[in-house]
Amino acid sequence: MDTDVNLCKIDDVPDGGKKHFEIMGYDILVVRLGDRFFCVDAACTYKWAMLTDGLVDREKLLITCKDCNGSWDLQTGQPKELPAKFPLTAYRIESVADDLIVTFTY
Repeated sequence: MDTDVNLCKIDDVPDGGKKHFEIMGYDILVVRLGDRFFCVDAACTYKWAMLTDGLVDREKLLITCKDCNGSWDLQTGQPKELPAKFPLTAYRIESVADDLIVTFTY
């Protein structure tokens, strides 16, 4: 079942910025790179650190955990650099008018 959730206004996430949301019991991270938005689980799957404190690689589209230095693909959630082994869930996110909408599938 799919559920669309209105997260925030587009301007609430600045270019190059990250924002944490807790929606329906899920901790998610939204990253904005220009006009593109990405939405993945907010916690590292290795150390459980919050990825809102991590570093974003704009060119490779990766998020890197500040605690373990593991990294994940922002588009797919797949691990790219060890010690990350398990993927993050990547959520569909889109801008509609001036809102950001994320789709949860469960």
